[in-house]
Amino acid sequence: MRALVLSGGGSKGSYQIGVWKALRRLHIKYDIVTGTSAGALNGALITQGSYYKALNVWKKINLKILFGEDAIESDKSLDIYKMYGKNFLKNGGMDVKEIENIIDKAINKKKFFNSKINYGLVTFNLSKATPIEIEKKDIPEEKLADYLMASATCYPAFKKKDIEGLKYIDGGFYDNLPINLALNMGADEIIAVDLRAPGVKKNPKKKVPTVTIKPNNKLTNFLNFYEEGNKKNIKFGYNDTLKAYGKLEGKEFTFKKKQLKKNCDLHQEIYEHIIKNILNSKTLIKAITDVLNITTNETTDSRKNIFLKIMEQTGKAFNLDETKIYTAKKFNRLLRKKLKACLKNTNLANKKITIELDLYKKLKEKNYKDLQKSALTHPFELLKAVYLFSITEA
Repeated sequence: MRALVLSGGGSKGSYQIGVWKALRRLHIKYDIVTGTSAGALNGALITQGSYYKALNVWKKINLKILFGEDAIESDKSLDIYKMYGKNFLKNGGMDVKEIENIIDKAINKKKFFNSKINYGLVTFNLSKATPIEIEKKDIPEEKLADYLMASATCYPAFKKKDIEGLKYIDGGFYDNLPINLALNMGADEIIAVDLRAPGVKKNPKKKVPTVTIKPNNKLTNFLNFYEEGNKKNIKFGYNDTLKAYGKLEGKEFTFKKKQLKKNCDLHQEIYEHIIKNILNSKTLIKAITDVLNITTNETTDSRKNIFLKIMEQTGKAFNLDETKIYTAKKFNRLLRKKLKACLKNTNLANKKITIELDLYKKLKEKNYKDLQKSALTHPFELLKAVYLFSITEA
């Protein structure tokens, strides 16, 4: 039996909706869903098969329903932590009644309990200092929403959840990626969605075939709930899942199949020719190999991975959209467009790329002597400049 295992992660949980979207597209089925915290909430919606309700839930959950007029608009983690900290000192944690109402409306108990998919969640009984791993058959129907919120009560940011006089907190305090719960429920194959969020992760008690899906890009802060951030997370989850199953390529950027080889074949020869002309000493070569972590056992695949790393980091430097799915041609065309605009108007260039632009100009001028000096102090910036040069000259 195949299990879908969903980790906790607060606002990062919207990523799992993107994973679900991709699994639906791939027609990949599962017999068991286990989850912790946000993963428990998503898992319940997945079990009942309510994809569009899940999208709506993540559209509605935001800081304004938690903090009201005290909500701030910031993507800085320190600002978010301060906001929650002030609330904890004043109220002992955030009251999540509004989130409970959203979840309660989204959960269809009939669909959930009649679903052929088995379900389990993790929470922690603070009153008894005991972890709780509970399956669908053992959850009282009238207590389903309570157990879901108990699993997702990220204390001390949120207030402890009370169930029949006992206090519960986030299941991530015991097991934030409940693979063992899935194994106990009979799973012999795992799809694990690890949000890389704070929490305890238990080692699986036995090895079974496992596909692990993790974010390749930076997701929202786990306590920062806002609609645009959730939308980005969903796109990343979709892209990463299709990459995990070999339907798309790339790491921090996403490309259609065979595009990376095509790009490498088209530009790598001129790229390496330029590098060899510049790097004519062991010291310079070492500076480049160190920054790329190149070993003496370099293979054709590792060369392609190195080329991809430089390609993607160049895209990041020029702020290309990391959520989109590209062809190599479109990716390079957008880079050339941004490069041209920055060279024409230096005010458009952010501080991150001033070095790359300067090195690119020196490449155009064939000023190899200055480039050799720059390779020692700015080896990675030089590699990005060479990539820009190779796609403009090809």
